[in-house]
Amino acid sequence: MSNDALAFLSATELLDRYRTRELSPVEVTRAVLERIDRLNPRLNAYLCVDHDGALAAAAVAEKRWQSGDAPLLCGVPVSIKDLIYTSWLPTTHGSLLFKDRLHPTNAPVVERLLDAGAVVLGKTNTPEFGLIDMTRNHLGDECVCPWDLERTAGGSSGGAGAAVAAGLGPLAIGTDGAGSIRIPSFINGCFGLKPTFGRVPHDGWKGAPRLSHQGPMTRTVRDAALVMQATAGYDPADALSLRQPPPDFLAGLEPRSLAGTKVAISLDFGYIAADAEIQQAVRDAVDLLRSLGCETVEADPPRQAGGSTQLAFAAGNEYAYAKEICPDVDDRFDELTNYGRATLTAGQTALAWQQQQAARKQDAWAAAIHDWFEDVDYLVAPVMGQMAVRVDEPRRLKEGEPWPGMFLPPFNASGNPAASVPFGFHSSGLPLAVQIVGRHGDDAGVLRLSAMIEAERPWAEAWPPIAKEGAAVA
Repeated sequence: MSNDALAFLSATELLDRYRTRELSPVEVTRAVLERIDRLNPRLNAYLCVDHDGALAAAAVAEKRWQSGDAPLLCGVPVSIKDLIYTSWLPTTHGSLLFKDRLHPTNAPVVERLLDAGAVVLGKTNTPEFGLIDMTRNHLGDECVCPWDLERTAGGSSGGAGAAVAAGLGPLAIGTDGAGSIRIPSFINGCFGLKPTFGRVPHDGWKGAPRLSHQGPMTRTVRDAALVMQATAGYDPADALSLRQPPPDFLAGLEPRSLAGTKVAISLDFGYIAADAEIQQAVRDAVDLLRSLGCETVEADPPRQAGGSTQLAFAAGNEYAYAKEICPDVDDRFDELTNYGRATLTAGQTALAWQQQQAARKQDAWAAAIHDWFEDVDYLVAPVMGQMAVRVDEPRRLKEGEPWPGMFLPPFNASGNPAASVPFGFHSSGLPLAVQIVGRHGDDAGVLRLSAMIEAERPWAEAWPPIAKEGAAVA
């Protein structure tokens, strides 16, 4: 098997081949690092690659397999988004302010991956503070989509999405405060899960402390379940993490009858324009679920009532956290990106009453969404209303026109689990996907429904053009 083909094996396949000694963690890690060295200069998916550390971890994993003491993810390569704290690699938050900053501890999700034997390859690219849906910052070149190098990889987990899609590691950990796992999963053609809020403990950039989730981005649904199995669960250091024990995500993947399962479909949420082919993918996915026994109904989830003060809410939180970890940030605005500077400038003057007003609106919106889900089990909807934009032609919205990603933030406000599930291809050649949203706490159900779609419409064997260059598949 060529190194290129090897790099496209799922985590599940790698573990099976480690178990039979057909492959070794060192062999796999070397192959993936070689691909990163070869392709990352064009994709800019990684900000930092830990060659020596990854190979050392792989050697330890190899010995654990030989001794019969292999934990859940032993020897599987994984990347960490550079908003998440690591003690031995810099956490830049996509900003020159933190270019060489080491955090004293690992985030819980990182610690749990290490405990599970995963091999950390490095830190993936992100826009400054995770603020926008494109991955551009002052640390280097923009991260681009492996399917079309002239288009954005999305954001803010753009580096993670591009890495998984291009075979630069089968597992990635992203963050999602307003769609930042689901957007790049949609654009790059991988599976991404934003878990129920608090299901995976959070430590990293805290500019959106009650909206940001951490979760897996993978080539298969089962791989995402493996990551959830390793990382979910209460952590006393995170007061917002869920105390109830997580379900068995792997056992939850077993197919079940969908008779009596009620699925809502919404093509536009009542106000968001969406590409015709994106809408057709949603219709086709719902037809598939109907053929599997689901009852379907057309219904739009609740909109946020009374307008939005989210800008003041978000900017105030972003500035507060930047100031907390960089006390001299006010004197260093010249180091920020234009969008980072604009956000922190707005945050300097955000008023407490605006913060509270926005928080109350968000809570009311979350309650309305939870009530809405009393009548349905799942929602199927677009991930984004438009395909990925060209890096030299950023999206420009007309006054009053909703952002095409407004299909995503409602479920950050409510904390419901939501996944981007690959579903065919657009006429542009880019991947398509649909969004599956479940009731609060039903991560296992979202994974199971996604796996049933995957079984009918598999996607993991699709390689983007850059991944095929010089590659032998056999």
